[in-house]
Amino acid sequence: MKKLITIAILVLTLALLSAGEFNEYYFRFELKDRSLLTNLGQMISIDKVEGFQVYAYANDNEWKAFLNTGLSYQLLPHPGINPNAIMANSKADMRAWDSYPTYEAYISMMYDFAQDYPNLCRIVDVGTTVGGRNILFAVISDNVQQREAEPRLMYTATMHGDETVGYILMLRLIDTLLAGYGTDPRLSNLVNNAEIWINPNANPDGTYYGGNSTVSNARRYNQNGYDLNRNFPDPNGSQYSGQPLQTETSLMMALGMQERFHLVANLHGGAEVVNYPWDHKYDLHVDDAWYQSISRAFATSAQNNSPSGYLDDLNNGITNGAEWYVTTGNRQDWTNYAARGREVTIELSNTKNPDASTLPDYWTYNYDALLGYLEQGLYGIHGIVKDAWNNPLPATISVLNHDDNLTTVESIAANGTFYRYLSPGSYDIKIATNGYDDIIVEDVVVSTGLATPLEVIFGTLPEVLELPLAAGWNQVSFNVLPENPADIISSISNLIQIKDMNSSYNPIMASQFNTLNTINPANAYYVKVSAPSVLHLEGTAAQGIDIPLKQGWNYIPYLPQESLSVQIALGSIINYVQDLRLGNLSWSASEITQMQPGKGYWVLVDQDCQLNYPE
Repeated sequence: MKKLITIAILVLTLALLSAGEFNEYYFRFELKDRSLLTNLGQMISIDKVEGFQVYAYANDNEWKAFLNTGLSYQLLPHPGINPNAIMANSKADMRAWDSYPTYEAYISMMYDFAQDYPNLCRIVDVGTTVGGRNILFAVISDNVQQREAEPRLMYTATMHGDETVGYILMLRLIDTLLAGYGTDPRLSNLVNNAEIWINPNANPDGTYYGGNSTVSNARRYNQNGYDLNRNFPDPNGSQYSGQPLQTETSLMMALGMQERFHLVANLHGGAEVVNYPWDHKYDLHVDDAWYQSISRAFATSAQNNSPSGYLDDLNNGITNGAEWYVTTGNRQDWTNYAARGREVTIELSNTKNPDASTLPDYWTYNYDALLGYLEQGLYGIHGIVKDAWNNPLPATISVLNHDDNLTTVESIAANGTFYRYLSPGSYDIKIATNGYDDIIVEDVVVSTGLATPLEVIFGTLPEVLELPLAAGWNQVSFNVLPENPADIISSISNLIQIKDMNSSYNPIMASQFNTLNTINPANAYYVKVSAPSVLHLEGTAAQGIDIPLKQGWNYIPYLPQESLSVQIALGSIINYVQDLRLGNLSWSASEITQMQPGKGYWVLVDQDCQLNYPE
């Protein structure tokens, strides 16, 4: 047990935020043995790590458990306290974006967006919090009332209620996307080619802990006293630390599994860095290089549009989550391993709940980066999985020699689309769906800043042969075979007789005299019917069949699915062909120029040979 060092405790009103039955403590402690962080993270909510200093939150039960460790600590002023939290009562009051909306103003603003731009925006209320407040998303797309085959991109902010910069930036981003559509090419491109979901505040109970008219006493946890970003299940579906699953977590999980967002960012505060997976383990994500690339792009953009020193924490503005500190139960990792999307956590400001006058600065710093991150969702492999009848299929998509069991993606059952974001390169993609053999598409090229379309079709449509039969004798062949070729014979209406060069079938003859009982596609047939009819066949195409020919006249089938010139159709034997006949018509007399499906032909060759039709 480390020796307890007594630290002066700050004024209690600054150290604790009463929360009904809960207090929310903010404190720091020194920890030189980083191996202890994982277990501590199961006990308290670690906020950040700076060198040997660990900053953390705790509710009453967590605080008691922490005190039992014997670690020295220092209670700190709560970051949610903001005496300069200027509040706005309406959208008009928010025009300069240098204030925070009251809760009622926030709700009104969201629904006003949809009312003002009904063709571009709709509001989705995913449910109410423990405290009865609404979790709202603005959904933005060019045909927002329809579900199109587009990537679903999502921003969500203020999951920790006292981290309020993202809250205002997301409201302003919604306003900017809608107001700029049709005039700003960059904004229009995003709205035209994606379905963008924006949730400005994922924990309004925390943000408005001090009441709906102020954010000055915002807190991190939800109304039950739990950190929502430590509350998601592990890859096996179990709750970390035995925490009860919170209402807000259940709502976000249900939405994530229903919508299967393809690219997500979770906006936080308290540091200035882009945090990418994994958080819950030290193993690198298989897409670590891609994650580093998109994280670096965001950080670089923010740095280029801000004073020196902004968003440059840790590895100059980016970090692997576990390398910073291990956390469990966070939404970022859950999106990756459960909903099979791709998500990062973006820490936007060292000050969690800053003076309202500074909010326009954060917009200036991050506007280009926020758009750039959404644009990343327009790149990579854009696939669609369907069957031969054009029905969308749910499928699992794996990158061979790359993916593991936590990183495959799935197509959306409703439209068959999938999006797989990868670093530039060439990849072999395996697509698996129930009822079919897997399909592997080799050498799929992914390029920087481009989308790679990939259509995957399972199964084949049955080939169809519509064969007109005249009364009397007909020269025919069958290039389409049902599952049981013998069924062809029974399908012929008004049949008097069918025969090839060796066998025959007559429906009124005794069975012992009928020597033809099935159809061989390598043969041509004579069919005699008593009245005109059309034979309709569905099945598989007769392909890859070798037809041996003897010197002289041979009666041959025509197997291609479309009409071809004689020279192309008989290309494999054209040097030996002396004549071709259909009834009284002759090729040598220029009366036959095309060969047609369903017909039987006589061909004269000057030597033994083998006919192979083109495929």
